[in-house]
Amino acid sequence: MPIFNRETLKAANLPWVEIEDFEFIHLGRTMVTNNHKVTADENGHVAYWGYYQDRPLASTLRIDPTTPKDRITVVSGQVQVETDAGRVTLHKRDYFDIPASGATITNSGQSMAELVRVMGRWDHTVRNEICMFRPENPCDYHYHDGDEYWVIFRGHFTLDYAGMRIPVGPGDLLAAGKGIPHGALAPEETMNGIVMAMPLEDAKRDGHLNHKNQGEPTVGREVPESIWADLRARSIGDVVVPD
Repeated sequence: MPIFNRETLKAANLPWVEIEDFEFIHLGRTMVTNNHKVTADENGHVAYWGYYQDRPLASTLRIDPTTPKDRITVVSGQVQVETDAGRVTLHKRDYFDIPASGATITNSGQSMAELVRVMGRWDHTVRNEICMFRPENPCDYHYHDGDEYWVIFRGHFTLDYAGMRIPVGPGDLLAAGKGIPHGALAPEETMNGIVMAMPLEDAKRDGHLNHKNQGEPTVGREVPESIWADLRARSIGDVVVPD
C-alpha cells in the first residue's frame, strides 16, 4: 500500500494508481452575523470573535473537472449539486460523479458541510463508503481481489500493511494494490476515511479475504523496491495477527 499525500501523489505516482489528486472541502452555511465593529475600550481592544464575522466561509463552490473522473463524497452536512441535467441533494455518505460540463455545489444544510473530492481516471467503483475504525472496533488484516484506496480525513492511527506497521493520518492516501494485505489492528484513536473499491479481478471474491480462510493472495501490482525501502524505514514494527 504505497502511502501518498497530495504532493507525493503528483510527483511519484505509480502506473496502476488511478487516483491523481484529492482535497478536503468545507462549505459554510448562510448565517446572520452581528455588527462587531464596536468602539475600542481604553486599552484599544475591540471585541472580535473570529474571521467568520467579516470573512465568512464560502457556501458555494464551482467544480469544472480536469480529469476523467471527479467525485465528491459528503462526510458531514447536506449539499445541493446543480448540473446541466438538474439538481440533486446529497447527505452524509452520498457521493456524486461530477460530469464533464461541471457542477455547482451549495451548502443547503444548517451546519458546515464537509466534502472529500477525489480526482482520477478509474473506470468505475464497486464500493464508495466512509469507514470508521476505533480502538474497540479495529479493522482486520485482509486483502482483496481488486485495488482499494483509503483517503484519510480524520484521526491518526497505525496502518498494518504487508507485514509493516506505519503511522498515518489526515491527508494521507493509502493505495492498496490487489492482493496486498492491509488493516488497522490497533488504531490509537477514531479515524475516518473514504474507501473506494475498484473492480474485482481473478476469482472476483468480494469483501475481506484473509490468509487463514482464503489462502495466500495473488499480488497483482508492482511496487518498486525504493518504495518498499521507504515504507520499511517508516515502519515502527512488524504486524502481529491475532489468532
